[in-house]
Parts: sequence; structure tokens; C-alpha cells
Amino acid sequence: MDSVEENNEISALVYNILNNFLNKEYGQGKYKYDIKGATKKGDNYLGVVYRITIQMLDNDENRHQLILKVPPQNLIRREKFFARPVFLREALAFEKFFPLISEFQQAKGLSVQESFHEYPKYKFSSTDYMNEVICMDDLQPQGFYLFDRFAPLTVDHVSILMRIYGKLHATSLVIKDEKPELLSELKQMEDIFVQQKEYEPLHNYFENLKANVLKCIDEQQEHDYWSKLNDYLGNATIFDLMLKILDAKTSEPYSVICHGDCWINNIMYKCEIDQIKDACLIDWQIMRYASPVVDLMYFLMCCTTGEFRRKYFQNMLDVYHESASDHIKRLGGNAEKLYSRNGLDEELKRKGAIGLLFATFVLPILTTKSEDVPDLEILSEKVAAGETIDIEDSGIHGENAILYNKRMHDVIIDTIDYGWI
Repeated sequence: MDSVEENNEISALVYNILNNFLNKEYGQGKYKYDIKGATKKGDNYLGVVYRITIQMLDNDENRHQLILKVPPQNLIRREKFFARPVFLREALAFEKFFPLISEFQQAKGLSVQESFHEYPKYKFSSTDYMNEVICMDDLQPQGFYLFDRFAPLTVDHVSILMRIYGKLHATSLVIKDEKPELLSELKQMEDIFVQQKEYEPLHNYFENLKANVLKCIDEQQEHDYWSKLNDYLGNATIFDLMLKILDAKTSEPYSVICHGDCWINNIMYKCEIDQIKDACLIDWQIMRYASPVVDLMYFLMCCTTGEFRRKYFQNMLDVYHESASDHIKRLGGNAEKLYSRNGLDEELKRKGAIGLLFATFVLPILTTKSEDVPDLEILSEKVAAGETIDIEDSGIHGENAILYNKRMHDVIIDTIDYGWI
């Protein structure tokens, strides 16, 4: 038995796939289950997330929870938010990438805790058109939680993530060095943004954001900063600037499999006695092959404050690189050869501006309160009709605008001070 309220995005075929899995996993006739929405408005833009609670009939205390992700069924929203490509990408992560790196690390004699393992446990998926679905373990019963995106991240929150990204990137580097054929298929992934490079409304939306970014710098009192930013953004479209940095060929030999969508809602933390004990990377829908700097700058520039970066930026890079080096050595690789600190610093010089470019469209989302998040169906229809979409369409007004302006201002200042543009 299942609850069907709020489940209008789940197709009959997906229900059949789900029921077949549950019968096999838990025994036909031995359980009941219900499905409810798992996220609040503004938590997830690229899909619809449900929580499945399975109750075993022979034991009231024997419960299991799963997460079910499906794309929106609205055809316009599917197209405008490129739902199918991102579901195919996340299915590739669960079906190909995670098993590959798990087997590689096990073959090196690493325990689970020593390995890069910070991703949800996979259950099943379907990539059939209009019936895409991914099912995985629900991390919430294990003590994981989403961090409040309006609360400041602590050093502990950021440090543990830097260590996790270090292990993730190091694993790719060692595989490339020892068994490059294992990554050959994944290296051929076409970046999600490359797939959308001919999609004019997305280009237009990004270009509309330029004026709002420039407004975050006082042209008179901060003229040098404003001028450098204006020159940089005037050289090409935001889209073209991004694609140049995302080109993996220009980052070799350092290009790796990246998480790809590194904002705070795609990281779950676990605490014990008020201490951060673990974290998990979720939502691999924009997994890409690119410079490791792409993951780092996405998170550090979009999800930490200017105040945090002024105090801890270099320290966080140290934590990250030490983790990557340690994991390369753990896997039997030569850390200095594969990923020296000078190599990381050079990558930052070449590609650090990606944090600014991502911030142009991530910060409007990250700084908007749930109640102000736009209706995505309406927004999709406006895009489809060719209407101008600007910052206010993302819910940026009032207190949200103050927060957005402050965060974007600091991203711009840091980007220029570090010499990335």
C-alpha cells in the first residue's frame, strides 16, 4: 500500500519498477510503504525528490527509508532545465563511476573509511524517456542532514569537505596514471553546459545577469575593481567564458572526474556530540571531467562568505591538497608527480575565475529564501516564450537582494585580488 498524494511526477512505469524492486528486496506481501515529498521549495531545481518509508508487517520497529528522484513531467520544464541529460549523467555516476572507483580502491587494499566513499548507496535506476528515475539510500536515518544555507559554514564544515574532494580527485589521478582505459568512457562525457551551448534562452539569461553583477561594485568608489570586472565580462558571454575554463583538455594532466554541482544543498553532514563526523556528496547530475579547481572554486566562492575566505582560504586549500596527496600515496601513486602544490596553484591562476562565473547564477538561488523561490513551471514558460528573465525572477528582492549583493561583491573582490581575472 502506498500514499499517492503529491506523487503526480511519478509515472505508472516508475511505480512498476519501484514495486518490483521492493518485492525483490523486502519480500512480496511482507511490507507496506508510503511516499512523500522529501524537499522543500528551493532545495532542488533539476528534479523532484521523494522519500519512501517501508514498514515491515512483522515488526513495527523494522523500517527502511529510500530516496526516489524523478524529473518533472511538465514538458516545458523538462526542456528548459534539461532534465533528461542530468538524469542520464547521475545514472552514469551510480552505474559506472562509483563501482569503478570502489573496485579500484578495494584492489589497492583500502578499507571503506580510507577510500573515497562519500556518496549515497545505489538501489536502482531507469533511463527510459519520461520514466527516468534514480533510487538510493536515504541518508537522513543515518544521521545526515542538510545544512541551513543561510547559516555561516564553520571551519569544520568546510575542512571535511575539502578532505573529501581531495580523495575524490586523487582517485581519478591515480587511475589515469595506472589504468587510463578505465576512465576512457567517462573522459568522453560532454559537459552539461556544452550540451546546452546552442540553447539561446540560457545564454540570454546568463547575459541578463551581467548587469546585476556589475551593480554589486560601486563604479565610483571601487572603480579599479569595477573596470577589471567590466573588461572581463565584456570579453565574451558568460557562457563562453565558462566553457573555456571547463574544457578538460586545457587542464591536463590534472583533469579529474568532478562532483560538478558543489553548492551547499548537495552536501549532507553528520554530527556527533556537536562535532562534524562525516559528510556525503549528493546530486551528481552535473558530474563532469574537468579541472579539480572547478569543484573547489564552485564551493569556496559560492558557499562560503568573504569573511570566511579572508581568514581561511589558503588554509582550506592546504587541507584539500594534503588530503589529495595522502590519498594518492595511499593508492600507491607519486603525489609530487601527479598533483604537486605548484600544479594546484597554477590551475588556480588559470581557472580560478570559474567561481565568479558560477556565482553569477548560483548566488541568486543560494541567497533566496524558500518562500521567495519562483514557481519553476511559470519560469520555464517565460523562458519558452522568449521573455526577458532577470535577477528578480530568481526571487532577488528586499532582504534577499541585500544578501545577494554582499555575497557577490565579496566574490568579485576576491577573484580580482587573487589575480584570476
